[in-house]
Amino acid sequence: MNRRESCKSTDYTDGFRIFREKDGSFVAVKGKHKLIAKSAKEIDELIKNFHESKVAEVAKKKSEQQNTHDECVRTIAEDLKKENWLVKANTKGWEKPSEIGGIVPDVMAHKGCLKRICQIVTEKDFEGSKANYRDFKNYCKEYDFQLYVIGENGRPRPADL
Repeated sequence: MNRRESCKSTDYTDGFRIFREKDGSFVAVKGKHKLIAKSAKEIDELIKNFHESKVAEVAKKKSEQQNTHDECVRTIAEDLKKENWLVKANTKGWEKPSEIGGIVPDVMAHKGCLKRICQIVTEKDFEGSKANYRDFKNYCKEYDFQLYVIGENGRPRPADL
């Protein structure tokens, strides 16, 4: 790479180093990614498409995680309903639970005078914030609080606090 090309920073070129080669072509480098084009306009388009595909990839991953979370919420809600609990669940197709301390629990169930709250997290969530979930559990001490972690198989399992 011969010399750095001055380039106006935009939302999509930010983070890329753009160079112009001796042959007139352009090279954009960001981490392990390297894009090559014949013109400045073409390199801009490649960078824009690169960012759009990354945004779409992140959105798809978040959507898949949300679907797994929602499936776990439905599984727990359905299991409780089979055991004759009156169930509210924070997912499509169920009545939404009431807010507790600014948080809407994933599942809230009543059976006689017993109240149960179920919260579902991922392994990643749980590792980083055990204290937050202990605080939430203490706030919910009048309830039978259950914390579940989404396992590698996509199924909920009780979490140890």
